[in-house]
Amino acid sequence: MSRREEMLEREKVANRKKHWVRTVTACNSRCLFCLDTDTPRNLYLPDEDVQAELRRGREELDADKVIISGGEASLHPNFFEHIAYAKSIGYDRVQTVTNGFFLGEEDFYEQAVTAGLGEITWSLHGHTAELHNELTGTPNAFRKMTRGIARAVRDHRMITNVDVVICKPNVGVLDKIVELAIRLGVHEFDLLHVIPQAAAYDNRDALFYDPAEHLDVLHKVFKLNRHPRFVIWTNRFPVPFLEGLEDLVQDPHKMLDEVNGRRFMVRNYLDTGKALDCRQPERCVHCFIEPFCTTMDKTVQGQHDRSFEVWQDTSSTFQLPALPFGCSRVGADVERAADLTDVPRPPGAGLYARVQGADPLPPGDFVVVAERPDQLEAWLPQLPEGVHLDVLLNQAVALWLAGHRDLLAANLDRVVVHQPTHEHLQAASEQDVRNPAGFFRHLALPGLRVSGLPACLAPGTRLQPDRAILSADLFDPQTGRLAIRPLARHHVDTHYRSKSLRCRDCRVNDRCEGIHVNMIRDQGLKLAQPLVDGDWADDAQAQLTACWPVPPGRVETGAPPLAPGASLPGFAEADGPVLDPLAVVARDKQQKRAARRAALQVLPRGEA
Repeated sequence: MSRREEMLEREKVANRKKHWVRTVTACNSRCLFCLDTDTPRNLYLPDEDVQAELRRGREELDADKVIISGGEASLHPNFFEHIAYAKSIGYDRVQTVTNGFFLGEEDFYEQAVTAGLGEITWSLHGHTAELHNELTGTPNAFRKMTRGIARAVRDHRMITNVDVVICKPNVGVLDKIVELAIRLGVHEFDLLHVIPQAAAYDNRDALFYDPAEHLDVLHKVFKLNRHPRFVIWTNRFPVPFLEGLEDLVQDPHKMLDEVNGRRFMVRNYLDTGKALDCRQPERCVHCFIEPFCTTMDKTVQGQHDRSFEVWQDTSSTFQLPALPFGCSRVGADVERAADLTDVPRPPGAGLYARVQGADPLPPGDFVVVAERPDQLEAWLPQLPEGVHLDVLLNQAVALWLAGHRDLLAANLDRVVVHQPTHEHLQAASEQDVRNPAGFFRHLALPGLRVSGLPACLAPGTRLQPDRAILSADLFDPQTGRLAIRPLARHHVDTHYRSKSLRCRDCRVNDRCEGIHVNMIRDQGLKLAQPLVDGDWADDAQAQLTACWPVPPGRVETGAPPLAPGASLPGFAEADGPVLDPLAVVARDKQQKRAARRAALQVLPRGEA
């Protein structure tokens, strides 16, 4: 199997529709890096709430795998019932992540398997009892963990894997931790980079580390994935440190799970402007979801500034009284070019359109997308009055452009070549030009307008911001508000970008978003060539400074929280904050305790 085939197979596994369901916040470990200490503690969610969330995963998300989590999910008195219920409503696989205290015991383990548990991820953080017990804050944790792993790997009914939270105390011995697990019979590992949440942030001086100082041991372990016996997954691990191992860059759809876990905070930010509790630059600079938070801010800022150009609602989900948020063009998909004149649009609005065919274009205020050589062959020789082309760069289009340089040169004022992004690796692998920088050097067309690429991948061109397209798919059709999951998917599809460590030396680093993650996964971070000196470095810096006199702000650089964006025209504004179910359970628990204390206080003396 080729590297590309292996990566596509991993993508299928990573993109299996799965749903995380928290049943407790209680835990019998005290891990130094715990991510849940800032949630209400020691809560056991009512069975009806757990079952409702299990059903939501099946009905709304079409998930066929569920991870029952905590805290430590095995603490819930109805743990087995939750597993059985999940199986009864159609989940093909039920997984849990555990510290091994209960699942390390034979009787408990057998009851869980009988109920339908099919996969266990054991949290092993040290190769010795001293290190593991120190990081988990729990005596005897190592003994119970290793005993449970050994039992599970002998059980053909169980899928067994190990996760390790990589942090300062264990990063130097990560290879030894993995060697221990291999001796126990484990072949699959999920390696989690410590992130700045809850206790992990409180203990940051003891836990945070610079991966650059430990690349030898990290890459030694990561390269185990090249052995046919082992599977290595990186989890939240920063992309820049995986140069040369891009096949291990985590599937970007992991972002959907991360955002889903914070959906109540995200909902309140979008509706009320209440910033996420963790929004602090000194934390955000280390955070896996900071790029999504920045995308969210850019979208809301576009609402405030009314700076969008195209309103894209090809399925006619909304019948709006006016184009929203400054949009001046209607997005449309049509079969034939002749249909462009029939697309309904408000007076004075232009059109942004994809055309299925390649028949001659009519004149008009149209931006037409060209994505095939036959369309360029038909349209570029004689563009009608008012028509501009957005040429989507792909392998076939690049070959045609290279052979028709003079025709392209004659239309520089009405053509933008745009590098599209792809939500999935397979599309990037099939469509993206190999070595875009080499293509533009060969084309050698000063003045050609290019968008969608960092400056280092479009040398000798006129760098353009991406066209500001606002899709109706980002909005909830019932409320007219930005919807969380579509917004997260939009981030993955369009704005999920990263850089090489070498980019720190680039003169335009602070005005560059980087390379889309699936182009990185496909072609590698070697594509990034920092602009340090030379004519193109001077030119690119001048162009980008003119476009952004002040570098665009990010959440990690201290961009302030924004007021909520408005609803779509014709919809009511948000009616207030939503409550996290955990907060509701905590409130009810406190009220019951207060009621019991009050009742005891009124009892006659001696009857308490």
